[in-house]
Amino acid sequence: MDPVTLSSSATSDTTITAGKDCTAGRFITEDEGWKVVNVAATWEGTPYRMVGAASEKSVLGDCSGSTNKIYVEAGFPYPYQTTASFAAFARTTNRFRKIDPAKQKLQAGDVLLWDGHMAIYAPFTPDNPKYDGNLYKRGQKKYNNMYTAFNGRTHHPYGPYNIEVFRSDPYTVYRYYILPSADDCK
Repeated sequence: MDPVTLSSSATSDTTITAGKDCTAGRFITEDEGWKVVNVAATWEGTPYRMVGAASEKSVLGDCSGSTNKIYVEAGFPYPYQTTASFAAFARTTNRFRKIDPAKQKLQAGDVLLWDGHMAIYAPFTPDNPKYDGNLYKRGQKKYNNMYTAFNGRTHHPYGPYNIEVFRSDPYTVYRYYILPSADDCK
C-alpha cells in the first residue's frame, strides 16, 4: 500500500506537513487531559529547584521538567524540552499543536507557555477542593485553573494556582497531539 501524504493541514504549517507521510492523528480528549491533571496532582508539594530533565516527584522540580515527567507518566510521552525550546519542538514535530483560545476552548491538560515558564491547565470546578486558593487580583476573587512549579524566590512547592494571578503577560496554549505509528497509518 502506498503511504498517505498530505497536501495541506488545517492545524499545521504546510512547510512542515506538505508531502509528509502519515501526519494524520488526533488531539488528546478532555478525559485524557484530565489524566495529565490527575498526575500533576501527585506532584503537589514538590519543592522547586531548576533541575530540568532531572525533576523528580516529591524531591525537586522545575516547570519544564515537571511538565515533561507528568506527561510521560500520564501516557503522553515527549522528549524533555526547556521552556525556550518547547515552541520550536512543537512546531517541528507536531507532538503538540498550538491552540487559539479565541477559536477553541482550553481543555484539561493543555500546556500554557510563557517566556521562561510553562504550566498545565486544570479547569477545577467549584466542587473541587483545589478550586479555591483564596487568591485575589485587584480586589477580585480568582480561582485555581492550572498546576505549576513556582520559582525559588517564592518558596512555594508545585501546586494549583490561578493563571491571571500568577502572570499577567500573554501565554501560548499547546495541546498534545497523538500521531499514529507507521502501522496505524492507512
